[in-house]
Amino acid sequence: MSVGVLVVGHGTADPVGAAEARQVAATIASLMPNVAVELGFLEVIAPTIDDAMARLASRGCEAVVVSPLLLFTAAHAKHDVPVAVTAAATALGLRVHRADALGEAPELVHLARRRFHEAMVRPAAVPLDETMLVMVGRGASDPTAVSQFESFVAAMLAGAERPRRVGIGFVAAALPTLDEAIEAAAASRQEGCRRVVVQPHLLFSGHVEDQVSDAVARGRELEPTIDWLQAARLGADPDVARAAIRRILAVLEPESLSRHG
Repeated sequence: MSVGVLVVGHGTADPVGAAEARQVAATIASLMPNVAVELGFLEVIAPTIDDAMARLASRGCEAVVVSPLLLFTAAHAKHDVPVAVTAAATALGLRVHRADALGEAPELVHLARRRFHEAMVRPAAVPLDETMLVMVGRGASDPTAVSQFESFVAAMLAGAERPRRVGIGFVAAALPTLDEAIEAAAASRQEGCRRVVVQPHLLFSGHVEDQVSDAVARGRELEPTIDWLQAARLGADPDVARAAIRRILAVLEPESLSRHG
């Protein structure tokens, strides 16, 4: 049976974010040269999931592994993507296997840790014991959203020297809010923090990252004596593609990870 891979992006009107999703899909395809790989977006832009599934069928695929470019298992991963994929697969007579969201894939944990350290060297070094890290998530109504995010942050900081303080905040639908996290970070000056690194745990460019940038600007107004830095999003880094491939191989070749790590 010929098995293809459907990479599912959320979809965004931001052209940079859309290009980043396409780049990740292209990297996955380049690293899996013997597998048909197509990208479909859940909403907003083309190609749609229907488009991508039709292309996989036209390339001779009889089954598809669905790889969601989603950070956590929330509403999109649990409901929206499966519904859209099932409808398309049924119409085309394709079998479907679902890979997990990226979650705490080692490649993604490593990349998030790298984004923090990249931010820390700009514009001058400040010791970790005078630094606060604020990790920012998109947020979701799923009751497990907070616990999944907290688990990721713990994995990111495991085995490494920690900043003086660590906080989290969500842009929407979960608590604590981003505004609350920024206010707490501004108050950290009283505890000896001279720098705050605000790190958006986001895949691609879009309006959510803009909201994070606005919040950092508010932080500078609240406490101008703090050096406020915003870490980069995850973006189209090859480690995002490698994390997705790890999830794909867990479905496509279950014994592959035990052989190759």
